[in-house]
Amino acid sequence: MPQAPELGRQPVEEAISSIREFAQSIQRNLNFSLDDSTGRVVVKVTDGVSGEVIRQIPSEEALRLAETLDEVRSLLFNAQA
Repeated sequence: MPQAPELGRQPVEEAISSIREFAQSIQRNLNFSLDDSTGRVVVKVTDGVSGEVIRQIPSEEALRLAETLDEVRSLLFNAQA
């Protein structure tokens, strides 16, 4: 599978800023973070007034599944060694 080209930091920050501005115009906030256990980027869409999480990408379930798959892969690799 071909790798996506790496973008420089500035274009990514500009894109994030534009997306945040749009989200705020519809009373939504976007929060970007890294999941500690998987190292994956997590985006949470929250209500601008109540702070309630409307959507998380990837979902908590997907993050836990990725973590479990990494653990299984590690166990299989160690068992084959």
